[in-house]
Amino acid sequence: MARNAELARNFVEISRRLDQVLLAAQQDETSPAHPAQVSQNSDGLSAVMDSFYHKLENKYRGTPSDIRSRLRVYLPDVESAVIRTEQKPVLDIGCGRGEWLGLLADAGIKARGVDTNAVQIGEAQDKGLDARQGNARSALAETEDNSLACLTAHHLIEHLPFEEVLWITREAMRVLAPGGLLLFETPNVRNVLVGATSFHNDPTHLHPMTDPVLNVLFETVGFHPVETRHLHPHEKLAEFMAKPGFDPELANLMFGAQDLAILGHKPLKEN
Repeated sequence: MARNAELARNFVEISRRLDQVLLAAQQDETSPAHPAQVSQNSDGLSAVMDSFYHKLENKYRGTPSDIRSRLRVYLPDVESAVIRTEQKPVLDIGCGRGEWLGLLADAGIKARGVDTNAVQIGEAQDKGLDARQGNARSALAETEDNSLACLTAHHLIEHLPFEEVLWITREAMRVLAPGGLLLFETPNVRNVLVGATSFHNDPTHLHPMTDPVLNVLFETVGFHPVETRHLHPHEKLAEFMAKPGFDPELANLMFGAQDLAILGHKPLKEN
């Protein structure tokens, strides 16, 4: 642990010096760079941010096998969409470490992923997955009309301004083939413990995305039908549901579904 801490300190110091060198190169040689002038979006600081977020997910979101187990529930939906669209591929935005891409590959479904985090993309690529560094807007802008069976985003939309989520949802209607599927998964803040605690463990979360908002959004863009799912209850739910006299509604508020999924279908043909 001490050695890891030393390596981390060295990495951070190198990133700081990189920022100083890059900033100095942009300024007059006679005007030395000051640490306070380093941009929050500088390459060195971005590298530290990627490393921080990778460690945060590894420590608190769950192991790759845990995540794969949770995501497996969506495989039948995606397989059906692939059949309906005559074997078109899947695009996963915010693919992270690639657990979902790995599941799709194991199921024989062609898929690619995109994420802004270079550390996580590196881990996904080490597994032989088609994962590329980039953002959702660029990836969708480069995608042809009616070319995808599914567009998926697991625990991404709560990181984005609502206008960006709206843009992604609207663009999904363009890139999905008729019969295609749009899938968003996000923390379920109807669970009091999620809304009051674990949601805030991620400093890059902007605001919760609730099922009423997402349902209206999907309907506004034209997805039909739209399905809402509440998934992955806390392990203590059964224990509290079994307690004599304990209110089941209160048990669900505290220990119910921790994730919310919204699935929208692009109609097979225009009405």
